[in-house]
Amino acid sequence: MKQLNESDLKVLTENFEVEKTDMLREGHPIHSVPSIDRFKPDSWEFTDGARIEAAFRRYFHRAHYSQKEDSYEIVVCHANVIRYFICRAVQNPPEGWLRMSLANGSITEVVLEPNGKVFISGIGDKGHMPVDMISFT
Repeated sequence: MKQLNESDLKVLTENFEVEKTDMLREGHPIHSVPSIDRFKPDSWEFTDGARIEAAFRRYFHRAHYSQKEDSYEIVVCHANVIRYFICRAVQNPPEGWLRMSLANGSITEVVLEPNGKVFISGIGDKGHMPVDMISFT
């Protein structure tokens, strides 16, 4: 398996609108419960947390009432951000974000129905990767 370069990325995304944003970069969204020694609260809680929460609010919302067709958003970001999004989407305490482990490059699917119901159809699916390519950080 090879790493994608710019021309590969262009071919894969030529039929999609691609938006790059710093809102989705890695960070520590909120203190975790139970607390974990390697994640010491610092100023990150006030900067990363606000940025990641803003990203959640931007990408996770009901469709406009006039929308007739299903829509799909592909969000590519780090596991800390994804774990926080999962907690928030299903209205679990966001402080539990470190209770999940996601492989690098894994796929998580969150479904938001027009009536407001939210469910997770898959978390951290890594079946598309060869076993020797699966890693966690």
